[in-house]
Amino acid sequence: MGFLLWILYGLVAGACASWLIGSSHAWYWNIIIGIVGSVVGGFLAGLLGIKSNNWIGSFAISVIGAIICLLLYNYLA
Repeated sequence: MGFLLWILYGLVAGACASWLIGSSHAWYWNIIIGIVGSVVGGFLAGLLGIKSNNWIGSFAISVIGAIICLLLYNYLA
């Protein structure tokens, strides 16, 4: 059940990042970019010493990570 929620969380974070950037990719790219962005955002937040104890902060970190990954993907593609 946790894995399915992780995929759903990545989908929502990727969709929000795509909407904020104004880029349109297929839904499966939104999932992949959202999951990778969640990991990247969590890693960067850990390096900066930012800790989130609620789901809103975690979601914001995931969306920021997804935006970073989406910008990098758009730059390289």
